[in-house]
Amino acid sequence: MNPVRRPHSASDHDGILAERGRSVMVVRHHPENGAPVPGYLAWGLIPRDADTRPDIQPMNARAETITERPMFRDAYRKRRGVVPIDAFQQKDAKGKLHTIKRADGEPLAIAAIWENWKNPDTGAWERTFATITVPASAAVAAVHDRMPLVLEKKDLDRWLGSEEDPRDLLKPSADDVLQVVAMGKRPRRS
Repeated sequence: MNPVRRPHSASDHDGILAERGRSVMVVRHHPENGAPVPGYLAWGLIPRDADTRPDIQPMNARAETITERPMFRDAYRKRRGVVPIDAFQQKDAKGKLHTIKRADGEPLAIAAIWENWKNPDTGAWERTFATITVPASAAVAAVHDRMPLVLEKKDLDRWLGSEEDPRDLLKPSADDVLQVVAMGKRPRRS
């Protein structure tokens, strides 16, 4: 999944945010007052208890195993977030690029989990995140078998809240929520 957002500056790489470690806006739950707090976190989850920077920093976590896998389990229960984006891009099996957005034109709210990790080399705290994926909805299945978990507005407070296991939200969007637009092949960057 390659999220797309409106560029804020000329250096925003055509609005595409897909690189591991790239800072991306994530809205989180403030631990003291419960208010939503936007901030930039690095994409690629580092578990809170990692002694060193791991070789693998996953960008995605599967909804089907998020409550079982030690790397994701604690963040899912206590540190959930939302990545607000305009659309995301996905290649199909033939390499053709498709843009996927809400059919109603509203921004997407992609479910995420996040962690705080203290770098032992620098002593600095790093906030990292991974997006959650689910099986593709009927609208997206022709392009790919997985998609990001898209939350509805009515579910945002609950997702960001203190409920430890909002498992019923871990499902694909209804078939009429997303629209898929074929774009062709992505040009190479020079």
